Amino acid sequence: MPGIKKHLLLLFALLLTAFPAAAQDESKTVSAEGVAVIQNNLRDIARDAAIQDAQQRAVEQAIGTLIDSQTQVENYQVISDKILSQTKGYIKRYNITNEIVEGNLLRVVITAEVSLGKLTDDMSAVGILLGQMHKPRTMILVAEQNIGQELYAWWRGGTYAQQSDMAIVESVLMDKFTEKGFEMIDHAASAGRISVTAAYNVTDLSSSQAQTLGNQAGAEVVIVGKAFSKIQSTIGALKSAQANLVLKAVRTDTGQVLASVSTNAPAVHSNDLTAGNEALKKAAANAADQLTTKILAMYSRETGGTRSVNITVTGLNKSQFVKFKDVLKNQVRGIKEIHERSFSNGVAKISVDYKGSAQVLSDELSSKTFGDFSVDVAASTANSLELLVGPPGGTPMTAPQ
Repeated sequence: MPGIKKHLLLLFALLLTAFPAAAQDESKTVSAEGVAVIQNNLRDIARDAAIQDAQQRAVEQAIGTLIDSQTQVENYQVISDKILSQTKGYIKRYNITNEIVEGNLLRVVITAEVSLGKLTDDMSAVGILLGQMHKPRTMILVAEQNIGQELYAWWRGGTYAQQSDMAIVESVLMDKFTEKGFEMIDHAASAGRISVTAAYNVTDLSSSQAQTLGNQAGAEVVIVGKAFSKIQSTIGALKSAQANLVLKAVRTDTGQVLASVSTNAPAVHSNDLTAGNEALKKAAANAADQLTTKILAMYSRETGGTRSVNITVTGLNKSQFVKFKDVLKNQVRGIKEIHERSFSNGVAKISVDYKGSAQVLSDELSSKTFGDFSVDVAASTANSLELLVGPPGGTPMTAPQ
């Protein structure tokens, strides 16, 4: 079986190289069925899981058709999980054609149009992918310095104190991300909800600072960085400017860095400031293309494979912590790996590689029996859970403030 998977990976890569136009332009309309277990009468969550299963089956069919039509591969048995996870987001559109309940199983049949082109080249595919990620809201915080200007950062008072217009880099990034279908938050409109100390008056925000600012503004992802331009040389009446830009995208619930980029771009003009403006625009456009591609690739891997979910459990003793990990490992479907981060004063912090969202994991845990204690979900985000421990069937303890 491992040999077949390896062979298919090589074969698929060769197909994309040998038939680039076909692979990018090809669309397949297929019908596929997905199945999920209905737990605790939560039919909506089961429907989401069944649709996800059906989408994977649809992609499997489309790739299988492509390979069979272009090569005569004998004994073709399996599509690699790696291929499926990389192409899952390539569904352009789909319709639910049937939905039935059989006992505790929900069966959903879809008709899906599958594109084998690049994910970022198809807006409808990106829309479906962002929908599967629950449309994370993104905020941009970039310190910028153009030629002849003082370096400033938006977080001084929550707005550009001495600038009437949006900074160049932020404006370009905002437009590019919006074009891709990302839901954006304007930090200027959220300034009233943001309260920070003088420690934030810096040009290099840390990931933890980005978390704080993003959480206050209601953003799930914050893009932070800095940009500057300078004159490189003068040729007659023309000024040659160079812009440099460094960005990173940070999740506000976990502090995870989703992606980072570093770019530069030149521009020439007779006016110093205009040359700097043009260089900044070019660098920002280049960075936006790279950053959106990396973020969407991460989202695609998470929807098709596993994602990291941070879990904090309050009120456990050591033996209960061992029991809790045992239940996670042996009774919760979709958990691939468990990583213990810390355990101190009754508070345990772990992260799990989970095939699903934190919401689904929270529903799974709510239905489990832990013997001499129970757990209750105190708070959750797309990638984190806070759990409280209490007596079996009793009221959980209050989380420490």
